[in-house]
Amino acid sequence: MAIHQSAFGLNLRGPLPLPGLPGSAAGLPELDLEVVTRGELEAAWSGPATPGAWRGTLRDGAELTIRWGRQGDLLFGCGEEATFLLAPAAERLLCAPSDPSPLSWQRVLLSRVLPVVAIARGYEALHAAAVQTPVGVVAVVGASGAGKSTLAAELVRRGHRLVGDDVLVVGRAGDRVVAYPSGAHLSLEPGAEEGLGVEVLGELGGKLWTVVEDAAAEPAPLAAVVLLERGEGPVEAQELPVEAQELPPTPLALAPFMLGLPDEEGRDGERFALYADLVETGRLLRLRGSASAPPAEFAEALERAVGAAAMATAGEAR
Repeated sequence: MAIHQSAFGLNLRGPLPLPGLPGSAAGLPELDLEVVTRGELEAAWSGPATPGAWRGTLRDGAELTIRWGRQGDLLFGCGEEATFLLAPAAERLLCAPSDPSPLSWQRVLLSRVLPVVAIARGYEALHAAAVQTPVGVVAVVGASGAGKSTLAAELVRRGHRLVGDDVLVVGRAGDRVVAYPSGAHLSLEPGAEEGLGVEVLGELGGKLWTVVEDAAAEPAPLAAVVLLERGEGPVEAQELPVEAQELPPTPLALAPFMLGLPDEEGRDGERFALYADLVETGRLLRLRGSASAPPAEFAEALERAVGAAAMATAGEAR
């Protein structure tokens, strides 16, 4: 019997349950997941369209490669742990794990492969953490190491619902830009799980891969995007108090955090149009402060900036 779940704006249909995902949602495009052998996957691969491949590094230090096939299929590789193949119409994903433990290959599937599949299906994506609040979804973008996951964990601790930890998939719903939950997964430093009510799935790359309680399960409008800057710039900036300020509504501020397919062409216009609508209908903020300031100070400043009165009751409502 097939298992029906959803993540990144996709309804997933596969042979095994994936941790931290809700059931399927109405109106989302379908993606069939199949677990196959490496040989079966290689037989289905149309062969490389170009000599090279896009290469990136995952949080645990493993390398992810993405390569276009001659027929428009996409091949994903994660070292010796797993290989994935997205069919040309992006409606079927073959998964060929070589690691007998499901933890590592499912982590790659849920955190890196499925967001790319969502982009291939027409969504856009930001390198961001996000929570659902009484005023809408608030996304936090920033450079690697800025503390997006730490801030998201603090906001969850304060009663807000997790939408995504590292990649946020967005799309249009009528005249609004909405965020699609990526699952209940949160990457935490060991010890940071205390007080969050999480299930620890395992440890990868020195961090805990966890599932939080009561994560968001339905798409919701984006109310704000917050650019997080912790202790960046000159020494005097590193000692600034934590504060939030409104930024001009320009999509250019989000450009460093926009994600796309490798070697794709022809989507820049649509992509910037969507993000222009996002910053026009929502808010664009900068949240700055000393790197030594506790996460609670950043969370409090964010809450005040996007609607303290509405958000203050979130923890009581859960």
